[in-house]
Amino acid sequence: MGTGSSFFRHQDEDDLGDGVIKRIPIEVKPRGKLGLRSVGSLGRKPKGGSLRSALSVDLENPEVERIRREFEMYRLNKENELANVQKKEQKLDTENKKLRTELQALQQMCRKLKNENDIALEAEQQALERAFTFENDRNKVQRQFKIFRETKENEIQNLLKAKRDLENKLSRLSHGLIVDDLDSGSRRSNSLDNLGGGQSGDWWTNLDSEPSMGSTLQLQTFINRGGPEFAHSIVELDGPFTNVTKDDWNAAAASLAQVTPILPTQPVKNTIRVYICANKDTLDEVKLFKREHVPELDRLVSSEGRSLVVVHIQQEDDTVPINRKLLSGVGCQVVECTIFLGFLGNKINKLAEEAVNVFLNCDNQKSTSAIFCFKAPGPKGVTPEVEQMKYDISSKCSGAKIHENYDSAEDGAKCAYVDIKSILKMELGMDQDHSDADSGFSENGGPEQLCGGLWDVHGQFEQIEALNYALSSNCQMGFEKYYERLNTHVQSAGPLPPLLISGGSGLGKSLLLAKWLELLQDKAESSGTLILYHFVGSQDSSSADPIQMTRRLTAKLMQYVSSPPTLTCDPSRLVEEFPRWLEKVSSKLPGGVVLALDSVDRFRQGEHHLKWLLDPLPVDFRVVVTVHEDTCPQSWRSWPTVHMEPHSSKSVKEIIRTELAAVEISLNADQESQVLTHCRTAATCNPLYVMLLVSELTGCTDEGGLDDTLEWVLSTSSATELYQVTLGHLQQQYDNNYGRGLFKKVLQFIYASRNGMGEWELMELISDLTWNNWVVLYKDLVDRQVVTHRGGVLTIVHEQAREAVKAMFFSGSEEKSLDKTREVLIGHFSKCLKPGKVNFRVADELPWLLRQKEDKQALQECLSNICVFQMLYGRGHCAEILSLWQYVGMDRTAMVQAYFAMNKKVEEMDILNLTKVADMYETLGRFCCDLGLLEQALTPLQRALEIREGADPDHPSVAQSLHHLAGLHGQWGKYATAEALYKQALDIKENAFGPEHYSVAVELDALAALYRKQDKLDLAEPVHKRAVSIKSKTKTSRIAPSPLNAGVQRKKALKLEDLTMNADSPELARTLNELGVLYYLQNNQEAAESFFKKSLAMREAVLGSSHTDVAQSLYNLAGLYTDRKQYDLAEPLYERALHIRRQHFPAEHPNVASVVKHLVVLYKKQDKIEKAEPLYEETIQMRERSFGVNHPSVATALVNLAVLHSQQNKYDAALPLYERALGIYEQSLGLTHPRVAETLRNLAKLRYDQGDFETAAKLYKRATEIKEGEMLKGSGRSSSEETASTMKNGVQR
Repeated sequence: MGTGSSFFRHQDEDDLGDGVIKRIPIEVKPRGKLGLRSVGSLGRKPKGGSLRSALSVDLENPEVERIRREFEMYRLNKENELANVQKKEQKLDTENKKLRTELQALQQMCRKLKNENDIALEAEQQALERAFTFENDRNKVQRQFKIFRETKENEIQNLLKAKRDLENKLSRLSHGLIVDDLDSGSRRSNSLDNLGGGQSGDWWTNLDSEPSMGSTLQLQTFINRGGPEFAHSIVELDGPFTNVTKDDWNAAAASLAQVTPILPTQPVKNTIRVYICANKDTLDEVKLFKREHVPELDRLVSSEGRSLVVVHIQQEDDTVPINRKLLSGVGCQVVECTIFLGFLGNKINKLAEEAVNVFLNCDNQKSTSAIFCFKAPGPKGVTPEVEQMKYDISSKCSGAKIHENYDSAEDGAKCAYVDIKSILKMELGMDQDHSDADSGFSENGGPEQLCGGLWDVHGQFEQIEALNYALSSNCQMGFEKYYERLNTHVQSAGPLPPLLISGGSGLGKSLLLAKWLELLQDKAESSGTLILYHFVGSQDSSSADPIQMTRRLTAKLMQYVSSPPTLTCDPSRLVEEFPRWLEKVSSKLPGGVVLALDSVDRFRQGEHHLKWLLDPLPVDFRVVVTVHEDTCPQSWRSWPTVHMEPHSSKSVKEIIRTELAAVEISLNADQESQVLTHCRTAATCNPLYVMLLVSELTGCTDEGGLDDTLEWVLSTSSATELYQVTLGHLQQQYDNNYGRGLFKKVLQFIYASRNGMGEWELMELISDLTWNNWVVLYKDLVDRQVVTHRGGVLTIVHEQAREAVKAMFFSGSEEKSLDKTREVLIGHFSKCLKPGKVNFRVADELPWLLRQKEDKQALQECLSNICVFQMLYGRGHCAEILSLWQYVGMDRTAMVQAYFAMNKKVEEMDILNLTKVADMYETLGRFCCDLGLLEQALTPLQRALEIREGADPDHPSVAQSLHHLAGLHGQWGKYATAEALYKQALDIKENAFGPEHYSVAVELDALAALYRKQDKLDLAEPVHKRAVSIKSKTKTSRIAPSPLNAGVQRKKALKLEDLTMNADSPELARTLNELGVLYYLQNNQEAAESFFKKSLAMREAVLGSSHTDVAQSLYNLAGLYTDRKQYDLAEPLYERALHIRRQHFPAEHPNVASVVKHLVVLYKKQDKIEKAEPLYEETIQMRERSFGVNHPSVATALVNLAVLHSQQNKYDAALPLYERALGIYEQSLGLTHPRVAETLRNLAKLRYDQGDFETAAKLYKRATEIKEGEMLKGSGRSSSEETASTMKNGVQR
């Protein structure tokens, strides 16, 4: 069994460290064996010994007792410790329960507080909503009250103005002068801008400035309105250079006014058409030109977002007579071409001869560039026909470029290429080297500049084309009654809801609107009315996007505001801010704003996006809209409405007779009776139906053909049916002549597209389509009002024509053809999804086609294409981008992430240079900022900055990135970061451009705005002043910025410079003078001075030193020196000009008066009072002879002379002048007129200086009462219309 010591035990179990035994041993040795050893035993344990003997121990042994006590003490200690541990455990359990209870109580309290917080936030939101509603209601009531007040005041002012105008007319007629009505509202508004800003007790401070001859402009109404003196055209000519005479202006600046006319009628077309005319012996030149040079020209044109179409129609057999329709089609192409190119050899065929003759005799020949390349004569020489053609070209087309006697086909093609390239660069507004295309820095930095190849960003030219097409129709019988209603609506006082023009399809609503706008234009030019319009095409077209329309119209309104903000692309902001722009601009213009919207019921979600039409409109804003009577929204039907009706039988008869007589066709009595009997229903008396019927009849060449045409035409009962029958006849004809399916494919592709198809696209898709058969087909479709050019592409004109095409080619057995046709189009446009290949056509068509196909995956891939995104964003189609991404199931955040990932992928692929990559990131950042996605905008903007800094840290493009980042941080509220970034951008631009560059002013303006946002006005003021100072020195154009006139001034200047290469002549001198005016309008004074001097020298040499044209050049050069404050140079020029004009004109002539006006101001600025005084006196005499002694303009001249005497302390001489002027004003304008108050104030100051304080007090009191009475009448336009005069620094004008 073994001993107890043999039991296994752990070393750490024997001892607790304090001599206390942890366990009781089982075996206890006897005392003798415990510590006493025998001597002989050597200390070894004795062997043997049983368990019994081992247990037989003396229990009374003290050692055992001690051990037992120790054990007992150990046990008690452990029990006590165990009890203590149990107590602690109970205590901890108690505390745990207590803490758990407290935690539950805290959790309940948190839940309670959270609920209370949610309730408070909800209550706050409700309170804010109530406050917002109350504020809107309050503002609406205030606007309505203001509108009511201003309406009544306007009625009174209009009556007073009419009275004064009649009195002025009677006065002028009594003196035998020509009455030329000027808009007094415009004159008064202009004059009020110059009111003196002095205090009532500081009159002579105000009077210490140049006396006014402004009434020469305001009241001498015999001066023909048309010069910059009246500054009333859309081209604003602010500044002192208002001394360009009427003749100067009519010759040069009047053409500039047409850059942005109220209703432009000649848009710059998106497509540049080159017509090539060639003989058989010059076909090699044509082939070389098309193969070697046309691709490069196409790239050049595409880089500006436009399309190049090269038309070449070849006569295959000279012996076969040419088809009459082909000749007609050739004539149509020649008239529409932008550049006419002729390769002419030793003889000429019939087709080429016809093309050249059409060009030489067409109306737009002078505005079309022409290049003629004559091949060197062969052994047999040239035919008499070619010699005669050379003579005709040189005599009738003096502006053509002519190359004679080139030797080889390569030489001829090269000459044509060089000339056309130069013409295209001038047409596109490019520099001749065109080296800055990839500079990577855009001064304006908008989305329009970030994407190359953009054209007509806002769709303005497309709208002009739509207006022109509507105006081209002649079917306008009975419109006079509608014109009267429209004019009444525009002229009525007070706020008015929109006027609704309602009717069925084809009744001429678009035609009525266009013709009325054309008539309104003449009145608008004299009344200062801004006309805005928008014509909607099909419901799927880009023109049916209300957001795009809103953005385009907002851009137009911004042209009438100084320093407008950047045009946003955010759809919600555009819709929200558009009514504010309307109110702001309409209140500034004398005639307000007129907005005409055609076919508004075709707008996509139009009722939602045009909700502002339901709100009270501004007083000076009028809206006219047309709708189809069946699709008009219910909320619009309460507006005043004009219902259009079909033609009467009498009108139908008159239209048919007039149109047929124009082409020398007449109907016999029986035929006319058939037509009139047929045209009795509403559908057949429809104006569109009548015009389609007439177009078919005018195409008949013989009486038999007329009977056949009448038979099938009169078998139709609506315009849609007539279209179907007409298209059926054309299809049969073209299937027989040009191959089956050609006609059908053309119309299928045009119908299946969104906005239409380009001719070059149709020829790529249809292999059988050539220019020889296309010009004939195109002419037939245009003559029958099926298709037309709009925005550079062919589109179907009327909805009835679309219905007919659909019924013929996409219904019944052809129902699936629409999907197949769109698949072909998708494949065609998908080939262009490469950098540099994506143009506006791809961006417009491909996403829309994929959505129609409902292919979300392909649509997402298309939208993710960076080039498509840049093209859409660059043209402001943000609403379309968001809508398409929403359709594929991605929100804005996911969309931005997708674009950023694609940008990274493009960057890693290394297929674009770093400049383009940085532009891509910056475009994405700006897009995010536009949409308010500030966090998402930060990363791409920072990446763009990194790339640009890595390339060149001091490049201006780095400053551009810093500017955008600063704007982002400023919008984010991180003003310190924004300030640092703005300052860094400012430093870079100052180092790159110098401290006086315009871009430096842009950064200063942004920095000043940031300071103002933080209320740091002490820092903002000096920064803003510096920016203003730089802008005042910078050569910026004086013409208001407009998408219509971008680059046009420079192009006109270049054209004029080309003319100056000829020999000296009066015409050339006039051109030089006009060129000087144009350069001045662009604020390029150095160039203007050079051309004025050249014109002056040439006129003196050719015409003599005393000719009136010499006086004109002297006058303009003097005005330029005056503008530059070089008075010593201007004075002798003015004096000499005055001397010449006095020799040729009577003293009262406007040309003499204008020189006198500016010369007297010049004398006053130089303190040459002794020279100025006789001119003031002469002015009084001139006005007395022109208007009579009691006319207000005479009083103004008297005041000017009185001011001059007062400044010299000649009070006795000034007093009778003031008193006489006061009497004239009181008699002609009334006792409470502002000019009476101004004269009283000046007279009071005179009496005060004479020491007559009592009289001065009475006069000043009366002046103050008049002024206070004016102030009580209100401010704004009503006040400005009443005030017909002003006092600039105390001087009346």
